[in-house]
Amino acid sequence: MGLRSFAISIIKSLIVLAVATLIFSSVTLDFPGLIKNVFGDIFAYASPEAQKQTVEKLAEACSSIGQGNTVSISQVCTNKSLLDSMKENCRNYRELKRRGAGIENEEQVRETCSQVESGGLEKACSQSSLLPDFSGIGASCRDYKSGKIDDREFFFSVIGRAIPSQQTGMPQIGILGEYNRAVNYLNSNKVIYFVALLALLAALYLLIMDIRLFIATLAQISFSIGLFIMLPYFAILAYDKFVGIDTTPILGSMFGLGAAFEPKAIISVVLLMFLRTYTTFIIITGFMFLAVGIFGKVYSLILRGKGKSAELPEAPKPKKKKS
Repeated sequence: MGLRSFAISIIKSLIVLAVATLIFSSVTLDFPGLIKNVFGDIFAYASPEAQKQTVEKLAEACSSIGQGNTVSISQVCTNKSLLDSMKENCRNYRELKRRGAGIENEEQVRETCSQVESGGLEKACSQSSLLPDFSGIGASCRDYKSGKIDDREFFFSVIGRAIPSQQTGMPQIGILGEYNRAVNYLNSNKVIYFVALLALLAALYLLIMDIRLFIATLAQISFSIGLFIMLPYFAILAYDKFVGIDTTPILGSMFGLGAAFEPKAIISVVLLMFLRTYTTFIIITGFMFLAVGIFGKVYSLILRGKGKSAELPEAPKPKKKKS
């Protein structure tokens, strides 16, 4: 009997782990989007003073973006006539150099022509999707200065445009690489996954061999799945309420404001990244499993109460006294 109970417990745990893993793997993690949102959270959970200093730093950077007559690589890559003009200017430079004529800013011209003639500029253009959107950053700066967006929107807009929106995917390093490989494997082998899950359910029923008890066990599994999914979410919310998520040192270090990294700040960023994996789908699914589990537990208690009342013997009738 003890071995049978142990086997049932193991199978229940495997089913909980399998279903929870399947739910999380069904959500494709948008890594660039995750990073942008986490940066927004770092700003939101920092102190007002740190937020103010950060916005001032970004506003100063806006001034440097807006001034000067430099041509950005994104402008060159999107304007073929400008690129052709640069090549023509380089040919003219080589001709003037051959004649011994003096060239203004010759070192800069020579370096630029070296990039153009060696194909380095074309290579940079082929990777231009990985470059920050400088024109978009300039637009955000103008909107902020005109009062169209507030500090938070300004920070999120600038950081969002500074992070490349087109990437090959999640970095294949460390735990992120392991997570990505695991998710790709699960998403490409869902049939095997469901077959394994059905095999576990069949094994569980063969060990129980009672339909009512089997349904009650499924209700317990449903509650455990919901708890497994939602417990970390509730724990992070409780941490934020009673301890507090504070990213002030992280925000200060990002913009050289003199703050140092602290363990609490690092923990806060990790929790914010984990919290970002909880999509609306995962939260609703977790609550549904909890609700089904609670309903199953209540229903089992009602059935158990009815069964006990039916088993109670009738009270003996009092005997009539003989007159």
